[in-house]
Amino acid sequence: MTTVEKIRHEDEIDVVAFLRIAWQKKWWILLITVLFAAASVYIALTATEIYRAQATVVEVRGDGMSGISSLAEQFGGLAGLAGINLRSRGTDQDNRPILTSRFLVEEFIRRNNLLPELDSGDGKEPFTLWLAVRDFREKILSIRHDDKEGVTKIVVDWKDPETAAEWANGIVALANETIRLRALNEAEHNIEYLNEQIRDTDVVFLEQVMYRLIENETQKKMLANAKKEYAFTVVDPAVAPERRDRPKRKLIVLSGTVLGLIMALLFVFIHNLLRRVLDERGSASQ
Repeated sequence: MTTVEKIRHEDEIDVVAFLRIAWQKKWWILLITVLFAAASVYIALTATEIYRAQATVVEVRGDGMSGISSLAEQFGGLAGLAGINLRSRGTDQDNRPILTSRFLVEEFIRRNNLLPELDSGDGKEPFTLWLAVRDFREKILSIRHDDKEGVTKIVVDWKDPETAAEWANGIVALANETIRLRALNEAEHNIEYLNEQIRDTDVVFLEQVMYRLIENETQKKMLANAKKEYAFTVVDPAVAPERRDRPKRKLIVLSGTVLGLIMALLFVFIHNLLRRVLDERGSASQ
């Protein structure tokens, strides 16, 4: 018999031995597997149902005011020296990071008085606004940017489907409002500053430039006042899902049963191995 044949023969003997041991301890294996399966069924049935609502938005990139971009090209350097930003905050800048910002989530929780609803009630530590914001950002809200499609998805996971959809749409609305108000306040501040500079200068050219800058800031104000979807346009608003996202009950039960079977086999084989070792030691001592 060659070496390869010997190895194959030994493997076959080991497999047969394993099968023989498993058959001898089949009731133990069955019992442990059933216990794991029962535990997985309990976990699957008692786990909190979570529903997923998703809103899809695209970022506003152009406002259609060619005069603003033309003005930025002509007097952008001069405006920068004066501390004026010719770009419209809501249309030319990347506003997507604000969707995941701590400020936005904190403001959303505060406005909607969500602290009691988000409190898990475990009693381990006082549930503060800081903890609520952390849990909301880590466990409830997720922002997914799809650069290929050019869209951003605001996903909310919550135990009530209606609330999940309401929160997803609310996050988008608050982001638009926050960016819009910032742009509005910035434009008003710039107009006030430019008017002060006009009163303090006698140079006709500078006065003309500043009047053009005031016109630009006025256009930004008009845009901010007119558009509710100032930074993000809702392509597909979130709706209340009819089916839960998790738990995956069938998967939990199947995984638990398979795990129980594996643990049962390990238990039987380890028990048999220990028994053989003890028997050999007992025989050697005699």
